[in-house]
Amino acid sequence: MNYPTVVVNGVSVRVDDGGRYSLNDLHAAAVTNGEATEQQRPSQFLRSAQVKRFIKALKAKVQKSTSEEIQPLKVIKGGDESGVWGVEILAIRYAAWIKPEFEIEVYEIFRAVMRIGIDAMSRLNRLDHIINTETKEVSQCASKMAKWGAGGRKQLLHSARIRMVEEVQMYLPLQE
Repeated sequence: MNYPTVVVNGVSVRVDDGGRYSLNDLHAAAVTNGEATEQQRPSQFLRSAQVKRFIKALKAKVQKSTSEEIQPLKVIKGGDESGVWGVEILAIRYAAWIKPEFEIEVYEIFRAVMRIGIDAMSRLNRLDHIINTETKEVSQCASKMAKWGAGGRKQLLHSARIRMVEEVQMYLPLQE
């Protein structure tokens, strides 16, 4: 599944295959705008007792509500995708930990992305409705055409016309 990338303060926040956002990218966005310090890295965020309780509760809720193995938090050490990755609510929680104004900004960006997705879904639903309606109309026309065509109503009407022409010729003199 593809997830939308969000841009915060001009920094593209990456999203992994599980829909988790890079908290490191969020930190870079906050630093770029002067809203965070180097000491507010995701690793420091994860050390907070309150954040640990939040993540534990989040994991429990995810395990109850889904059979999938998607973890709300993923920490990768080394490699191209290294860093701290968290689901949307955890990303917003991290933004709040940095600074309330940054939380509001990140929340509004996520909300805007959601509205764009809902709008796209609405357009898709309208298009599906048009396709279904027109498919039904064309199908009805095709059915009517099939009944009209070879061996159908057209042949019946032509046979009736030939009989009528023969009948008319019996009563009307032929012109030469």
